[in-house]
This record gives sequence, structure tokens and C-alpha cells, in this order.
Amino acid sequence: MTHRSASVRTRCGRPSDLPRIFLWERLYMRSVEPANEAQWTEGIDRHLELWLSCLERTLILEVDGEACGSMMWMPSGTDALLVGIHVAPGHRRRGFGGLLLDAFAEQARAADHDVLTLGVFDGNPAVHLYESRGYRATGRDGEYLLLGRPA
Repeated sequence: MTHRSASVRTRCGRPSDLPRIFLWERLYMRSVEPANEAQWTEGIDRHLELWLSCLERTLILEVDGEACGSMMWMPSGTDALLVGIHVAPGHRRRGFGGLLLDAFAEQARAADHDVLTLGVFDGNPAVHLYESRGYRATGRDGEYLLLGRPA
């Protein structure tokens, strides 16, 4: 696939991607949720278990051969829950987040899930991307806005 003059592809996540996913998640915590970083770091073993359990439902976005984003999800009852999505700072605002969200929807439908769900931290500018893709508020969980849409 070509995307704005770049060679873009997604591939299945591999165990060797986990260090990069960790770095992207830590970057996110430091830039969007700095007050929660210490608590997040304390739970790193739990996060690693989650990432490993979701590896078969993880996509890595590559642009010109460079890994620059990821998306992972998991079943949550009859819904599909977006566990994490990230696009590296130098690749943002080029449509890659939308591409990853579309892949999430496609995979969830293929796995017979009817509803897509996610949580987004208050103040995270990504909420605009989710809303542009049809996600609507369904509730709150502490500092997180819960969003959902039909698959």
C-alpha cells in the first residue's frame, strides 16, 4: 500500500516488537498522563502479560520499512476492546491512526464482534480521531472517557 508517497504496510506483531511497544507506551505516559507514570511503571509486569496475551491481535505499522505505530485489541465479552494504539510522533497527522483504527474494526468484525470499545484519557487529543471514526461516549471510568461504536 502506498500512502502519501510512502510505502506503508501492517504486519502481525512479534515478541521482538515488545520493547518498542514498551517505549511507545512509556512515551505516551510521559507526554499525556505524566501524573500516572509511576503507577503505570509499577504495573509493568501486568502490562507485559497483557501485551503478550494480545500479540496475535497486534498490528505493527511500518512506513518505508520503519516500525512507526501499533494497534492491539482483545475480546471483552461480546465486544472488542482496543487495548492500545500508537503512532510515533514524527508520523502523526498523516492518517496512520485512522488506518490502525480501520484495521481494528476489520479484525473485530472478522472475529464476530459487533461493538468496538476503547477508553481515552481526559485531555488526550486522540479523542478527535476516535470521534471522527464514529466512536461516541458510553460512560466514564475515573479519568477515562469510554467510547464505543458498532463494528
